Amino acid sequence: MRKNLFLSFIILLASNCASLAFAEDSADSFFTQGNDSYTAGKYGDAINSYKKALNLSPGNAYILYNMGNAYSNTGMYGDAIKCFDAAIEGGLVDASIFFNLGNAYNSQGETVEAVGAYKKALKINPNDDATLHNLAMAYTTLGDLENAIKCYESAIKINPDDAGSHYNLGNIYSQMDDETAAIQCYAKTVKINPYYEKAYCNMGVSYSNLGDEDHAIDCYQKAIEVNPRYARAHYNLGISFLHRNLKDKAESCFTKVVDLTPYDISAFIKIANAYGEMGKQEKQIECMKRAAELGDEDCAKWLKDKGVK
Repeated sequence: MRKNLFLSFIILLASNCASLAFAEDSADSFFTQGNDSYTAGKYGDAINSYKKALNLSPGNAYILYNMGNAYSNTGMYGDAIKCFDAAIEGGLVDASIFFNLGNAYNSQGETVEAVGAYKKALKINPNDDATLHNLAMAYTTLGDLENAIKCYESAIKINPDDAGSHYNLGNIYSQMDDETAAIQCYAKTVKINPYYEKAYCNMGVSYSNLGDEDHAIDCYQKAIEVNPRYARAHYNLGISFLHRNLKDKAESCFTKVVDLTPYDISAFIKIANAYGEMGKQEKQIECMKRAAELGDEDCAKWLKDKGVK
């Protein structure tokens, strides 16, 4: 999850704008109206007011910056990027504008450009943990795990109580098959936030990958205590029970998953495979039928090949 998305919008009176001062008092009025609408979450109204202000004060960097944030909050990231770039060209150069520019690029899937913007933000403010966190996420998307780790570690030094950075760092270590390091990160995550269900679940996966099903089961059960409707934790718990040859408990978990996700094709396929391992052919066919009914052609073919109508 990206952090502090599109924050730091500017509330300034004309008298504070120095060389970027508003051309007329009415521009200031529209700017203030835009800020009021922005604060109220009425981003469309804010954009309209900022446009009126820009007509009276063309190229004003402060208006452009706030309008960029408003566009971002409506999902119009291309327009947001244009506003941020114009604001930078107009002389508004601080860490927050590059941070928000990076977030807009990220939201459009332009990860390389996002990295460039975050780096510029960090040159101005190297101690901003939110920027480091988002840069780490961008590096992860690009597959540059080494730099992602460095960024998360730097973010954690600045803000050691940020559960999200510990969690994401754990995910990277798990991706690199360093499950011991991953478990340490997840443990720090739940120490900071004992209600972080995904951290418990992922820690369970790491323990399972190490062959420690007892600790894995404990982690999955904690995840379920936090969120009884967490289907992934129920499924993983079932798999761990299956690895322990506790088939009745495993089946109970799989039944719960089906109840929680009655339209999830992938869940039915996974559970069908698990039932196949358990030798429960009728249950396997039942799940494959449900997946086929939901539109999975491979399951339909599997049933046809088995002669099941």
